[in-house]
Amino acid sequence: MEHDKLQQQLIRSYLENTQITLQTAHYTKTADNWRATNMMTDVNRLYFIREGEGWIHIRGKDYSPRRGQLYLLPAGMKLSYSPVNADNTLGKYWCHFSATMGDINLFQMLELPHWIEVRDESKLERQFQELIELHGSNAVSAPLRIKSLLFDIISGYIEQSAEEELHLTVTTTNSKINSVLSYIENHLAESMSVEELAKLVHFHPNYFMNYFKSMMGLSPIMYVNKKRLEKARRLLATTDMSISDIADGIGMELYYFSRLFRKQTGMSPSEYRRASGMTSMAEEEDTVPDGVG
Repeated sequence: MEHDKLQQQLIRSYLENTQITLQTAHYTKTADNWRATNMMTDVNRLYFIREGEGWIHIRGKDYSPRRGQLYLLPAGMKLSYSPVNADNTLGKYWCHFSATMGDINLFQMLELPHWIEVRDESKLERQFQELIELHGSNAVSAPLRIKSLLFDIISGYIEQSAEEELHLTVTTTNSKINSVLSYIENHLAESMSVEELAKLVHFHPNYFMNYFKSMMGLSPIMYVNKKRLEKARRLLATTDMSISDIADGIGMELYYFSRLFRKQTGMSPSEYRRASGMTSMAEEEDTVPDGVG
């Protein structure tokens, strides 16, 4: 149970730092020459099947796509596909996109099924139609709306996958960052230095700092403080722990915690607690005066 909880925390950290970019989006009725054998994919692909028959082979498994299925085919995998009936080829909405966490493809970090049965086909069809329209649009807001649609589609895929199988993959690349993030999650109440974290993966501190930032988008210390403040916000909103005890529980001096909390949220810890609907007997422990920090 504790291992599963940590896995979920790590997955959340990865998703928070994911950058996504659409490359192309279309609806296609595939031709009878739609085929490839062991093609190394360099983009992530989404196929939303609307009609016809076909064959897909990836990661040693054969699939027979049918109407109502959504396929997620990650970059960096050998992919084979072909029609099975020249008179009834696949018709599909599809898009190519990147989804990266630092220098790493998100779907190399997550173990997901290659397809799901879509629960609301009409909604997903509208989303793909809008994605295709926006892809050809010159509207200033189009890139933001595209990202929003893609994140929504992928979020739905991940949420549905989580009901059955959603795990972190185990590779040399991500096992190192996983071990660092796990250590941080389990030692938030303790002091941590870049040197100490670098030793966990046997990296030089300077190299580790660049490696960590390329993966997580933040320096190690900024990431640690971010996780500490996330925990503090949860405790302020859901418990009656004193602010002093919360500061101790995330390894910060009370004054520094209060000052950093105000800088990040625009409110003091006690103001945040009141805004969340919680009250505490120890609100006077928030020692940074209003207007300071």
